[in-house]
Amino acid sequence: MTFKLKDNYYNCKNSMSMPWVESPFFHEILGSADITDNLVRSAVDYNRDGYLIIDLNLSDDFIESINKDVISIVESQDYVGQEKYEYTDHRRLFQAWKKSENVRELTKHPKIVNTLKFLYDRDPFAFSTINFTNPTSQPLHSDSIHFNSYPKGWMVGVWVAFEDCTKDNGTLRVVKGSHKWKEYDYNDINIPHPDTRVDGEKSSYRDYDQFIRRLVKTKDVEEVSVNLKKGQAIIWTSNLLHGGTEVEDNNVSRKSQAIHYFFHGCKKYYTPMFSEPMMGKYAEKWCTEDQNIFTYKE
Repeated sequence: MTFKLKDNYYNCKNSMSMPWVESPFFHEILGSADITDNLVRSAVDYNRDGYLIIDLNLSDDFIESINKDVISIVESQDYVGQEKYEYTDHRRLFQAWKKSENVRELTKHPKIVNTLKFLYDRDPFAFSTINFTNPTSQPLHSDSIHFNSYPKGWMVGVWVAFEDCTKDNGTLRVVKGSHKWKEYDYNDINIPHPDTRVDGEKSSYRDYDQFIRRLVKTKDVEEVSVNLKKGQAIIWTSNLLHGGTEVEDNNVSRKSQAIHYFFHGCKKYYTPMFSEPMMGKYAEKWCTEDQNIFTYKE
């Protein structure tokens, strides 16, 4: 049987298993699309840089309601943290959407959802929230080490600023274009599986931190601090290197919320740092197309 190459790579967003915004035929597909100049610029920026900034026009009352919910949960000590991924004394609040309807509501914001639908041409669903009160000083990393899909690439991160964020209070820093680099997991770097060593989850991740530092240094690229106004959000691709800018005073305020999304149509949604895909072993995420933050019912 002779394989016949598809003739629609240049104009069909679904001609490959990867998102069209990361396709090698991106510019041809974009050129054949009937969209506004603003959407064209957004797609080009996202394809080139790996991230996009949008304005959500959030009301001060809504932002304050989330901040109050976060404080209430933290003070109650009834919250989930991940100290093994902490780099300051300030705890990050994971999965607050389970206790705060306001946090959950933000994951469904129409501007976020519609932007993701445009960029990926699939329906997104949220599966994770992290709320912050202060800077994290987190080293550069790729979300693809934490969350991934099969086929790859169908995961994005969104970070919403609840106050003006600059390098002075620990805004996000990124390496523009790094989403086009090779995607690395623990197997590529010869990092032991976390289950095979003492305090493995933290130890293996610190090894990963060191690898990324050396990778950025050897590629001789610059980090960019992304300034956000209150109510703005940054969307980034699964493999973009990003982290928190280091600040002199970790006690300064940096109220914000991160949200992670998968997209419909994947065969698996999994955690790479606990998986061995070449051996067919996947640590699958709790979420599915039918079970996620959007569909959750108590």
